[in-house]
Amino acid sequence: MTGNKKIGEIVTKWHRKFLSSETGAARTARARLRRCSSPVEVLAVAETFELNAFLREHGHHPNAGQLALLTTTFSRLNSIDGEKLASAFGARSAKDGPRKLSELRFQSLIRVKSRRMLITPLRRSMAVLGSDLSCNGWRLAEDLYYWTDDVRSAWCFQYFGAEFATTNKGESNK
Repeated sequence: MTGNKKIGEIVTKWHRKFLSSETGAARTARARLRRCSSPVEVLAVAETFELNAFLREHGHHPNAGQLALLTTTFSRLNSIDGEKLASAFGARSAKDGPRKLSELRFQSLIRVKSRRMLITPLRRSMAVLGSDLSCNGWRLAEDLYYWTDDVRSAWCFQYFGAEFATTNKGESNK
């Protein structure tokens, strides 16, 4: 183990090395991963195990659902240097125009608790943003790796462009 790096740092390093270049190998890997619809299919792609090795090298032990969600999602990104994905979903094309991803579709995405079940709705939601997709890869990797109620709550605030609500010191969340 060479240190305990953050998930976002590790996944973005993996993305840059294996998916983001315009080499034949990177294009092939992206295409194969984009077609996967289940964790088992993702496990048949070598780059998935490269990510697994990167994560394990830094003390993280992902399960198949985490690996599948990260690899299939990152195979759809052209750039990992944009805004947070939930903010991109909630952006409006005009001042009072509709959001890029409808509220109803966003609500159904946020309701998904299982990483295994999140692959398809997230893929479909990302397609709404177009093929030249850019988002904050570091943050996205962290969010998808953990995908907890807290993460989904943060996505709701980001989608609506609202300041995140926090508890006052001494208050509990009960």
